[in-house]
Amino acid sequence: MSSSPLLLHPACIKTLSAVEAHPERSNQHEFNGVVELKQIFGLAGFSRPAKFSIRGTSISTDADVTWYDARSAHPTRTEHRLYFQTNTVMTHANEGDNIVIGFDKSKNLHIVLIPRGAAGHNPGITSWQTV
Repeated sequence: MSSSPLLLHPACIKTLSAVEAHPERSNQHEFNGVVELKQIFGLAGFSRPAKFSIRGTSISTDADVTWYDARSAHPTRTEHRLYFQTNTVMTHANEGDNIVIGFDKSKNLHIVLIPRGAAGHNPGITSWQTV
């Protein structure tokens, strides 16, 4: 069990909304690709594995993620999203938890859930922020 920080760069953080934390409420398994995520991932789509983990626990899993433009057929508008497969970590997500997305020094993608009350939790980040 680790509560020491995982050094990720580039990375961003957000407090999960109800829709993001409970995909069954909207059938979503994705995060909207706002400016901060575009700065990390760029505009080209990809699929790759990511390491999902819960801060302060031994719970972790690998799952594929897909970065894509949901409006790729539209000539003037983009709407990037990061889709993730259902996985053990995200089934533990709750509204108000933080999610951190970023790369480690070996360029491995990490998605870290920080539950409310855990070390490093920062409430009230309603939009993605670079960390």
